[in-house]
Amino acid sequence: MNWPQEIVKMVLVKQALAEADVEEMYPHHLPKVAATPAQLAKAEAQLGFQLDPQYADFLRHADGWEGFTQTVDLFGTAELIGNEKMEQALQTFDELDDFAFSAAGISRDDVYPIAATVVDMDIFLLGKPGTPIAGQVLWFAGAEIERYENFDEYFLATVDYVRDDLATLQEEQA
Repeated sequence: MNWPQEIVKMVLVKQALAEADVEEMYPHHLPKVAATPAQLAKAEAQLGFQLDPQYADFLRHADGWEGFTQTVDLFGTAELIGNEKMEQALQTFDELDDFAFSAAGISRDDVYPIAATVVDMDIFLLGKPGTPIAGQVLWFAGAEIERYENFDEYFLATVDYVRDDLATLQEEQA
């Protein structure tokens, strides 16, 4: 994936959303500065496994993104290493019913959080390496909402969701 190009596309869509968001319903932030090799290595050491290659490649260009979509923060190395946002995401993760995981055909041990919100139950989980769902991104909000084949697909789909938010705001203002 051409991350500089895709990140710029998302920035442009989010800028248009910020302009249309006259009631300030959404947070509007730019992505964080790229993660360093040392930050990536520290995150992998903390997690105890290598990061998914697509996710790691994204982090080399943007070390996370607050308000990536609506109130969902896409985690960078600070969250992966462990901070308040990750603690809150892990609480949401722990609150997911075991039935939600079995219904999704996965185990809790197969995934780790890469994005979440503190506003509701939305959490995005990435399949760990060596599991049947390695590299897949799963969106849960009490139960599985959607599954993406890989991180790149998740990112591109999220850009489309933000475009939909923009279109909705523009229609409401027309």
